[in-house]
Amino acid sequence: MLRGDRVLLRAITKEDLVPLQRLHDDVETAVGATVMPWLPETAEQAVARYERREPDPANVEFAVQSLSGELLGFGIVWGIDTLNRNGHLGLSLLTEARGQGYAPAALGLLCDYAFRIRGLYRLGLETLVTNTAMIAAAERTGFRREGTLRGHSWVAGSFVDEALFGLLATEFTGPRAGAGL
Repeated sequence: MLRGDRVLLRAITKEDLVPLQRLHDDVETAVGATVMPWLPETAEQAVARYERREPDPANVEFAVQSLSGELLGFGIVWGIDTLNRNGHLGLSLLTEARGQGYAPAALGLLCDYAFRIRGLYRLGLETLVTNTAMIAAAERTGFRREGTLRGHSWVAGSFVDEALFGLLATEFTGPRAGAGL
């Protein structure tokens, strides 16, 4: 696991799936968090999908947990391109974990994993321009806004602009994971 000052990142377990299903069941949040169309899915279906999954070094998912053991959400380093040494970050926190400073802490550990453990040089982070909390967390982590994709995402009946952020390994000054590796 990767341990920081506020959160830790660990493998997602089967026991995490039911609480994390609440993120999927929150349709308004879910449709803005993924490029895949939202489809109804039961917890049982999520567990079955989890049990069929194969490890994918290009898309690495983590449970985000408080240091006291509370499951906060999940994070992902996705689209890892080992030739060009880049990838993307994603983060989704449970409703009760939002607004407490966990997002920048989790993003920092995801960056530490991507840069220090995986040897990536560049990370991208894309979010809807309406997601002010993620924009603030990205900026607090050191990401720079690099542009806007106008009308890029179809979200619940209308097109929404997407903000593009980037961070280079040489710019990252965030946390190094503690001894919990």
